[in-house]
Amino acid sequence: MKRAKALLVSALLAISSLSATAPSAAALQGSTWSNLDAFASRCLGFTDRYPQLMYDQASAQYAKLGYASLSGAIGPAFTRSAFLDEVYYDFAVYVHSHGDNYWAASGRPAIDSGFMQDPGSTRCNSSSDIVRSSAIKTATKGAPYFLVIMSTCYLGASASTMPDAFQVGKTKTSTDHKFYLGYATSTYDSSAYRFEGAFFSYLTGGTPHTRTASAAFAYAQSIGGYTIPDAADPFTPNWWGNPNYDGTATW
Repeated sequence: MKRAKALLVSALLAISSLSATAPSAAALQGSTWSNLDAFASRCLGFTDRYPQLMYDQASAQYAKLGYASLSGAIGPAFTRSAFLDEVYYDFAVYVHSHGDNYWAASGRPAIDSGFMQDPGSTRCNSSSDIVRSSAIKTATKGAPYFLVIMSTCYLGASASTMPDAFQVGKTKTSTDHKFYLGYATSTYDSSAYRFEGAFFSYLTGGTPHTRTASAAFAYAQSIGGYTIPDAADPFTPNWWGNPNYDGTATW
């Protein structure tokens, strides 16, 4: 019911605007979130400039894909409660943060993947900041999601439970409008930013609806130049979903 109401309001707003374009006419909502404070020098030993860049890039590119970016936050406003309150209304979600495949409350070997909310300007992330996939799964209530990008470590790994939180099966043969992108190992922000920039530029650079997210992924992988932590921990982006989906905000 909530999504139906949100779609009705969005449709009325789109109809009332003479400047509405075809890709954005449905005004499907997207959100972009970035953990800023956990990447400050007091937490990392250096100031990471990428959280802001990644947030700005994702926000701009989601808009190009036709999503009305009406929610999300960077910095202290990126809290667990804010994310869980908003996610149900979204059709596209982008998160930049620390992420991992944590043990579930039931203990090993069950996994309950998650990412960290922004800890605020007075501390660094701790286990109390985890936004778990089980909580997200409850908040999404089985609603469909089109484009989900987890710009974190490990949430693209085969063990991750995060795709299921957005109703995305870990298959590359789906026929639904869905595409989940993540990283299977640990990664540097510089590499993720470069990869996502190439992914988005390919996806939005051609005639609308002619390029697929899987092809954009392949292009981004092909350009190389990704700094890795070490040889045993290579840069490993991954995706699941529909290989023919173009990433746009259309049914």
